[in-house]
Amino acid sequence: MGFRLRKNINLGGGFKINLSKSGVGYSWGVPGYRITKTAKGTTRSTYSIPGTGISYVEETGKKSRSTQPVGANTLQQNSIRNIETESLNSAEINDITSDIERTILLNRLSTILIICGIFALAYLPLIILSIFGIILKIIVHKAGVVNLEYTLDSEKKEEYNRRIGAWQILAEGDKEWQVIQDNHVTNTKVNAGAGRNINRVICEIEKNTPFYIKANIDTIQLKLHNEVLIFLPDKVFIIKGGKVRFINYEDINIQTSQIRFVESDPVPKDAVVVDTTWLYINKSGTPDRRFKNNMQLPVCQYGVVRLTSNSGLNIEMHFSNVNKLQDFEELIR
Repeated sequence: MGFRLRKNINLGGGFKINLSKSGVGYSWGVPGYRITKTAKGTTRSTYSIPGTGISYVEETGKKSRSTQPVGANTLQQNSIRNIETESLNSAEINDITSDIERTILLNRLSTILIICGIFALAYLPLIILSIFGIILKIIVHKAGVVNLEYTLDSEKKEEYNRRIGAWQILAEGDKEWQVIQDNHVTNTKVNAGAGRNINRVICEIEKNTPFYIKANIDTIQLKLHNEVLIFLPDKVFIIKGGKVRFINYEDINIQTSQIRFVESDPVPKDAVVVDTTWLYINKSGTPDRRFKNNMQLPVCQYGVVRLTSNSGLNIEMHFSNVNKLQDFEELIR
């Protein structure tokens, strides 16, 4: 390639991702050096003298595309288990995931040190550790951020905005839950007539990223029971237990449906109540008089979104606003 002269060249630190019809390209660099893997499969190294506009570019080779088999996880009966992050291939963006994992680890370490100092205020060595923990946390939140800079062509930008917009619509509902365990019920008389008993927890959909990721585009993160899913233009990052892996969009299957749910908690303000039942109910639908304090319960129509993949992703989410689900379906398709 040789030398070249270019004005306003920007070789700052951080990762850059280019999405186009040709594919996905990644680059990473520091002042004076940047390495780029192009969508065409070549590797480009750029050496420069910061502030002068002078740089030297060297481009080599074609990248041979290979696939790494991903083993499917066996789901335990009556349990809604999510992705096993170790089963996902992270070869393409190993540098990004490694940086994020290091930042998460240091942030946790700083928290532990601060807590040690709080519980041992009279013990000088632990107080010093606590001070060190505060300093470390400040440094991690400043210097440990992984910058992701995306360049999208018009087609990819429209596709990504539609995907992000779909999840934003679901976030407008009053309640979102993740189902973490379920089992089928044979004696429906003591289960308000329901044939499925589930254990659910509140989850959140947020239009941002965790502190350790900074991107130049809007993002969505699903804050689930044991993991966080971050939707980016090229991939979905799964952060679980301090480990960071990713999954490609083409590997994710999204299914939507509706469910009649016997609600024992307060009814969300935007939920549609379609029926009522009793906590203890006869086959005829009448209340079982043998039980005292036999409450009448509302039956709500909720939206359901399931994310699955061959690599073991298995997430079931419920949404109180079933009308938002219909809007989600239109955009996500």
